[in-house]
Amino acid sequence: MRRPVPLSVTAAALMLLTGCGAAPGAGGTPTADATSPADPSPSDSAQPQFSFAQVSSCAEVEAAVQPYIEGLVPNEASVVDEWGVSCSWEPADGELDPANIRAVSVQLAPVEPDAEAPDPSLVAQSDGGTVIDSDWVSAHGGVAFSLTLGTAVAGATATTVWVPGVEATVGGGTWDGYPALDGPAAVDLVRGLISAS
Repeated sequence: MRRPVPLSVTAAALMLLTGCGAAPGAGGTPTADATSPADPSPSDSAQPQFSFAQVSSCAEVEAAVQPYIEGLVPNEASVVDEWGVSCSWEPADGELDPANIRAVSVQLAPVEPDAEAPDPSLVAQSDGGTVIDSDWVSAHGGVAFSLTLGTAVAGATATTVWVPGVEATVGGGTWDGYPALDGPAAVDLVRGLISAS
């Protein structure tokens, strides 16, 4: 039996506050591709559409999160498929070390080309909520925000990074003695997974 970890609650709270989450990208209206060439606005066409197509397994994601998952084991339900990336690491069964009662997760989901960025205002107004200042995210018309519950020594953080083509949710946080997978670190992680630039 696996122990519940605060991160799950944090991520769920963040999803409820923002009204967004990982969802399959297929199933748009069949007429979307048949619209006239004049429909896209200049600002839409100027933005690149990011993709996680180069991520073929959770082993690749694990390499990117290695500093944050020491002492954790992969969740058997982790998966990478055409619908998205969902990889997580958690305490091993029978884990007794309090430092390892934590979890890390990375989810990447496709975003429709005409989708609007999520509104971070509710998260920003919450205790522990913040909008992340990132030149890379801003330059691509995206938004990033996080919600942290806990203390400076041990806290769980759920971060959403939205850029055209991809919405990422990263669960991590701060634990004494481990690198902090906080909002800015999550943005760097996502950038490394979906873009070489």
